Amino acid sequence: MNRICPHFGLVPVGLQLAPDARGGVSQAKAPDVILVGGTISLTGSFAAEAAPFKKMMENWAEMVNAKGGIPLKGYGKALPLKFIIYDDGSKPDDAAKLYEKLVIEHDVHVLLGPYSSWMTVQASAVGEKHQIPFIAVEANASMLYQRGFKWLVGATDSGLKWSYHYFDMLKAEGKAKSIAFIVEDTPHPKEVAAGSIPKSREIGLRVTLEESFSISTQDFTPIISKVKAADPDIVYVSTYHARAALFHKQALQRGLSPREFHYIHHGSALRESVGAKNAAFVTGENWWMPGIKGGPNVPEFEELLKKTGIAVQDYPESPLRFMGFEILRAALERAGTLDSHKLMAALKGLAIISISGSLKIDPTTGQGSRNPFPTQIQDGKYVTLWPPVYATGKHTYPRPL
Repeated sequence: MNRICPHFGLVPVGLQLAPDARGGVSQAKAPDVILVGGTISLTGSFAAEAAPFKKMMENWAEMVNAKGGIPLKGYGKALPLKFIIYDDGSKPDDAAKLYEKLVIEHDVHVLLGPYSSWMTVQASAVGEKHQIPFIAVEANASMLYQRGFKWLVGATDSGLKWSYHYFDMLKAEGKAKSIAFIVEDTPHPKEVAAGSIPKSREIGLRVTLEESFSISTQDFTPIISKVKAADPDIVYVSTYHARAALFHKQALQRGLSPREFHYIHHGSALRESVGAKNAAFVTGENWWMPGIKGGPNVPEFEELLKKTGIAVQDYPESPLRFMGFEILRAALERAGTLDSHKLMAALKGLAIISISGSLKIDPTTGQGSRNPFPTQIQDGKYVTLWPPVYATGKHTYPRPL
């Protein structure tokens, strides 16, 4: 939300310009608090994966404020941080309406995105409409950054590169020879597959099947029959946790037994649903796991997980949510103000060392640079497999039957 000042043009609502001795305008008066708005899927299909992030956000604000807030040099002091969070019910239309409410009724200074690319498509349009900086978090569909938006940035690299580390590992090992792709027909899973299928061929794998399914699919029997007939070494399923669990249970019940199951999301919603024995040696991707030596904020992240009462093994996207916090804080400190244009300028081209390593935001598109690491469930724990510099264990392939 902006208003017009004859001296400075557009000025964010909440900032007051104080007259100087000459009747002109001096430094902006500092607001009382930094307001950050967003939605979380406390209910609906994404709740099992994202619901604790509300508490995580609130706890991080408490931790930041306990240390004095975030310093903004433009005001000559630090300001406390406050999140305003709504439940979007895992529904994109509802999320968009709530982001409108955050801007219009709460005059937030920054918007933090919802869970998933699917939810972010409409929500991010609200930031663009009102010229409010919007930080996409668990959303890496390239189409988000191909719309020419000026008020959108994110933490992640293109979904096309999601499994590149995994395929680099398979190439180095030289054991797997074939692969089948099962793909959910929504933006993020489709894009991951769109990058992974050609990448698999590039490293010499034979693609025996490419099959898609709708988000409403409950019975995977026809697809499983096709996979069994194709007889791949690796069954690669591009979907979210809940539907990954549904597919996995049905696959095992119907006797599908490849050398490896790979689910791009394989957190607690999958592991707990199918049981520890059935989840053993499943591979997938994660953003950070214990043992990975990332940036200087790792201790803060570990403290936040403890304070929130969650484990990263159970909520694999929690590191990505924290990377959103890292981007937010770094940009605020860099801008030194809540002026929306200056804050957006600070976000574009931002470069930090996140808990997962180097993170750079493209100054033109706003897209980030982080990619997840391949991990495998071994003895109920997630072992990071690749690249070697981040590995905390070795890849077990083929999976023991």
